[in-house]
Formats: sequence, structure tokens, C-alpha cells
Amino acid sequence: MTETSSNGQRLRDYREHYRADAESIPDPQALPPTRRASESRRFEALVRLLGLREGERVLDLGCGSGWLAEHCRRRGARVWAADLALRGVAGAKARFPLVDQYLVADVYHPPFAGGSFDAVVLSEVAEHLEDLDRAFGEVARLLRPGGRLLVSVPYRETIVEHLCIHCNRPTPANAHLHSFDEDRLAGCLRRQGLELAAWVLLNNKALELAGVPRLTQVWPYWAWRGLDRLGIALLGRAAFLGMLAGRPA
Repeated sequence: MTETSSNGQRLRDYREHYRADAESIPDPQALPPTRRASESRRFEALVRLLGLREGERVLDLGCGSGWLAEHCRRRGARVWAADLALRGVAGAKARFPLVDQYLVADVYHPPFAGGSFDAVVLSEVAEHLEDLDRAFGEVARLLRPGGRLLVSVPYRETIVEHLCIHCNRPTPANAHLHSFDEDRLAGCLRRQGLELAAWVLLNNKALELAGVPRLTQVWPYWAWRGLDRLGIALLGRAAFLGMLAGRPA
């Protein structure tokens, strides 16, 4: 469907839309302190879940700011960071220049041969995708036998729609098309022949509202993770779901 951007230009498809939105990707340094601390802890938890080994080839598909790709690089992985918008990729490269490779790539048409990677990361990408089966199928193709896919999504998100001022149609906030829980995300992965390995709930919303991530940012990881687990167990309200699945060897 053709859309209209805020500057009046006609947008022909989703690729033009995300290229136009590239400027809105926040620099991690510009985030409010509590959110920055919360995001840093979440990325640390996801990289630990992925279990990277020295020299593994990792594709961060939909790399956004590049921050998670940098976390993977610091674990010793060789990282390819890809996103749809040239301007967004350039911004990520400027922030984190030590990541091995940056490129412009579409999740539906990744420019790699099958079995190219030991691990693929989709962080806050799946909720934006029109065709989940097609996207996850392409990602599964990129994994070597025994390779892993890590997916992170908002957890049980209530998607609010607003009336678009351009087309007069309901439009989902934040361009989120899907809401996920454990069962739905696991089903998406299993349909592509991937085997569920583990999943975690992260970032208790109540603790974040209270500013706890900022107050605990100097704590060791295990202490923060224990508090976050306790908050989720007692209060619910996890903000994110992380899920790890593998391609059979």
C-alpha cells in the first residue's frame, strides 16, 4: 500500500517506510539513564542466552543502533550487522566501528548463502514483519546445522491503533503488527524446523518505572538478574521475551 511520510513524500512499500524512519533510531548515549541501563542489561542477558564462542559468525539482522552487535563482538564473535536503511546502518557503524561488517539487507532477501552463520539474532524485529513464516524461513536457511537463532520481542504487548491522518485507516503504534507470548513465538520457530532450546522473560516494567536499572547498573550481572526474576515472579509485567532455537545438526 502506498503511504505518505510526514514530509509529504509518497512511500511505495515497507522498505521506503523504514528507510524514511532511519533517522528516528536513537543513539544509546542519548537514551534516558534508566532506559539505557535497562537496555544494556537486556542485551547482556540475550548474549548470555545465545552462548557465543570465540570466532563464531553472527548475523544481527535488523541491527538498529548497532548496540547489540557490539555486545556480540565483545564476546569474541565475528559480527555482521544488517538493517534496511542505509542511513541507519551508517549511524550504527559510526557508533560502533569495530563490528566486523555492516550492510544494508532485507530480512526477506538476506544476501547470504544457506548455512552461512553459526548464529542469527533478531532483536525487536519480528513484531514489525508482515510475513512471519517467510522471514523466519529465510533466517533458518542462513543457519549452519547446529546453528542458533535468538529472537527478542516485546512480551504480551497490547497493540494500540491510531487513526492515520494520511490514509484515514487504523495504524498500529510503533509499527508493531504482532503481539507474542511463549507459545506463539515458539510456534513460529517450530514451523521452520527449528528446535526450541530456552527462553527468558526480561526487564520487569515496575522496577524500570521505579528507576531500579539505573540504581543497580554497577551490580554484578547475577544480582541484577536475580532481582529482575523476582520482580517478574511477584509482579508479572515482563517487558521482553527472549527465545533461543537451534537448527538440527
